[in-house]
Amino acid sequence: MKKILVIEDERLIRDNILDCLEDGGYEVVGVDNGQVGLDWASEHKPDLILCDVMLPELDGYEVLRSLRQEPTTALLPFVFLSAKVEKAEIRHGMNLGADDYITKPFTPDELLDTVAARLKRRDAIVQYAELLQASLFNSDRISLAPQPIINAPSTPAPAQYQDFNAFAQELAALQSAQFTGKLNVKSATAQSWDFYLHQGRLLYATGGMHLARRWQRHVSTYCPQIQLTQLNLPAELFTRPAWEYQLLGLLLKQQQIGREHIAPIVRDCVVEVLFDMMQAGQINYQKSEQALPLQLLALEWEQVFTPAQKLWQAWQSSNLTSLLPNYAPLVKQPEALQQQTSPAVYRQLTAVLDGKRSLRELAVLMKRQAAEVAVSLLPYFQSKIVELVQLPDLPLPHAATAQPATPPTSAAPASSTAAKSLLIACIDDSPLVCQTMDQMLSNAGYQVLTIQDPLRAISTLLTRKPDLIFLDLVMPNLNGYEISSRLRKIAAFRDTPIVILSGNAIDRAQAQAAGVSDYLEKPVQTEKLLQMIGKHISVGS
Repeated sequence: MKKILVIEDERLIRDNILDCLEDGGYEVVGVDNGQVGLDWASEHKPDLILCDVMLPELDGYEVLRSLRQEPTTALLPFVFLSAKVEKAEIRHGMNLGADDYITKPFTPDELLDTVAARLKRRDAIVQYAELLQASLFNSDRISLAPQPIINAPSTPAPAQYQDFNAFAQELAALQSAQFTGKLNVKSATAQSWDFYLHQGRLLYATGGMHLARRWQRHVSTYCPQIQLTQLNLPAELFTRPAWEYQLLGLLLKQQQIGREHIAPIVRDCVVEVLFDMMQAGQINYQKSEQALPLQLLALEWEQVFTPAQKLWQAWQSSNLTSLLPNYAPLVKQPEALQQQTSPAVYRQLTAVLDGKRSLRELAVLMKRQAAEVAVSLLPYFQSKIVELVQLPDLPLPHAATAQPATPPTSAAPASSTAAKSLLIACIDDSPLVCQTMDQMLSNAGYQVLTIQDPLRAISTLLTRKPDLIFLDLVMPNLNGYEISSRLRKIAAFRDTPIVILSGNAIDRAQAQAAGVSDYLEKPVQTEKLLQMIGKHISVGS
């Protein structure tokens, strides 16, 4: 039986909600203030939380913010109960990670439908995550015990420890001298890292591979609403030293992230840099007086050295020293993989091991340590079924403005008067996806229609008749294929482009039968979105 926590300080409303949910077959718990609700949720992990905005002790926003900061509660479905319907209030809640809003007063059917939709979506996510974990960690065809890596050195180079110990001693000396400036570190393989200090204390460390991916991965852990490639940023920012650190300062100033997020983001980035240095082996370093103009916080060295050493020791003890965690696993022999795994495992592995996610990014997806993910893939690496390939860094937001003036013909021009007359619809039960699509399309000059209720989608589309429809694949009550199939039976939509949005591979035969025109991978990127529109719509038409 699903367990639902209701946080509502008005007793009559709370009792009515509890009665309605109990009649609907749910196990329910009701509390009357935010702090009690937060404590109960942290201890008992309900399947869903319904929470009023205005509460004693902690308001609903603070409850949600606290839950999203803890890994064990970060993914709990959270629905606000509120009479506030201003767009700014809704955006604020969604930016904090709310899944939905129910506007008071509401009917029992509205309440039960919302709860059922959120729980159904959560179950689908949990089922998918469990299948992925089973694919990686519980294959019954291949032993996942750690084994020596082919061509790996039998023992780590002793000089590696000496070099890093010398580096640590240099940092200790700089700390004692209250040094302010930069310590540049170079490896024998031409990698370079920069450590910035202020009065002997550590501000930030950057460099190496994947500056943007590293920043995005750790920022997303604490602030999932922030997407680097979708930020409107000045190109000049990326010419500054440690631009990732200065970007954190900018987002803090704009109140897009909270000050409480800065320390864990900076700490995790520095720990990753230290790990990569330990793996690099031979290093040398030199100091300069180039200082950061911004001091967001100062870290103690123990805060980053100890976790970095533990991660590196785990990597070594698992015989992973020759594997680079910034490289991406890619299935090279799909036929051999298909012979050694079940159909379900094969589908999941080929979908995930596509060369587009590094070992570190897979670890975030799996909620595991990178070493655990790498160990689980060792048999596939050894048999050459899966190989690690180099992965480019994420494009920076200003990259598009730095390109030659001639744009690709498939991209829809943002300033075109014709574009402004086109209406693009997005049907997705996720408010965050709808908000993101609205922003990207509006910025490109299009009119936008977003629909979160798939049951009302067709009637709304008939009223507005959009020029192109983006359609989520997995939704409660009706999936994307079903909606597309119904639309194709209506004369007004027989020729309207319908593009499926999905984070997973689609069934092409089923998509074709449903009349789907194309497919766009989630998370949606602005450039690919505009290219898709240009592919299916002539802007001048």
